[in-house]
Amino acid sequence: MDRLWNRLWSSKVPENLQEQWKDKATLSYLNSQVDVALLRGCLNKIKDDPNDTSFLQAFLDYQDIAFQTETMISADAEINFIERYVYLFSQVFVGHMSIVWSKKIEYPNLLIPRFILLPLIQNALWQGYHAIEKYPMKIKISVFEKNLLLDVTNHVNHHIVDQKINDTMENFQARLQFEFGDRHTLIMNSNAHTFRSNLTLRF
Repeated sequence: MDRLWNRLWSSKVPENLQEQWKDKATLSYLNSQVDVALLRGCLNKIKDDPNDTSFLQAFLDYQDIAFQTETMISADAEINFIERYVYLFSQVFVGHMSIVWSKKIEYPNLLIPRFILLPLIQNALWQGYHAIEKYPMKIKISVFEKNLLLDVTNHVNHHIVDQKINDTMENFQARLQFEFGDRHTLIMNSNAHTFRSNLTLRF
């Protein structure tokens, strides 16, 4: 699929195809900015336990960041937002989540489009399993001056035929194509136990 996107981009792209990419890119952005299912879960948790002020503050801080108007932010700020998202998800839906973070941030001020990393995290959280210590969710992020690499691995959900086939991933791939063209590589594959997404952005 990645090679197909790149071949299409390297040739003259029909205007209607660019418009389709733009529309899906907008949907991808909005789905990351306003994850309705996560927000609903957070509000239900607050309603059920109004005395948990630390969670309420975390939720309010998350919303405040999500609705800021900047379209480009530092890689460091984007990673911070992802960490907040994962925290809220773990508190609302999982209870105990086995997750391993690995970060190599050599150029934290690299400017990137907002929410350009979150869809792979959303896909892993909503489509996979996370509570098995033998198969923890792994998030590896490396940021350099001209490159950003994100590698996400999760335990497969055997009730889903293919984790990379859903609206979130379709819209995300369109956004990558619209914003980066041939300056990105996205590889997604799975085996009997794990699903892995590997993204490279070149600046």
